[in-house]
Amino acid sequence: MRTGIKHQPNRFRSYQEIHSTVISQFKARDFIGAETLYFESIAYGISLAGEIACLGNIVVSVQKFIEILDGSGDNALVQTKWYSYNVFIRGQYNIFRYDNQDDGFLRPDHQDEHHKHIFDWKTGEELPNSPVWLGEDNWLTLGEVLQEVEDWYWQNREKLAKPDIYPELDLR
Repeated sequence: MRTGIKHQPNRFRSYQEIHSTVISQFKARDFIGAETLYFESIAYGISLAGEIACLGNIVVSVQKFIEILDGSGDNALVQTKWYSYNVFIRGQYNIFRYDNQDDGFLRPDHQDEHHKHIFDWKTGEELPNSPVWLGEDNWLTLGEVLQEVEDWYWQNREKLAKPDIYPELDLR
């Protein structure tokens, strides 16, 4: 599997440290209120799942499968195999979703499964130009997705019904 430099294999310890740093940075500037993300050992890898509460009643739902390539524990060599970052307004509609999980998804103009779905956040309808192909070298990290969500929030803040609140999160 060919991947961009930001998605190269890494030690699980480093993966966790990067994850923690990114979440802490968004919390420090009060864009993230809370999160329920957790790592869990599963067959052949590690699951990262949960939700992130952002200003504007926005939720980022995260589901990732991180494959263990070699080793075990914090020193295991790992790499994200599949992911979904679904961004929506709690009680309303999707804003966008990055993923590589759609079975049999490949379109003639898409060389691989990495793509972004874009929605009309007021109606829930997927936009005509969606999904947009990203490519194996260009899919986003969770930190990049959170930055896009924050940018979207500031561009649309005045249109949001609850711009200053954090949503309740689903507990697993």
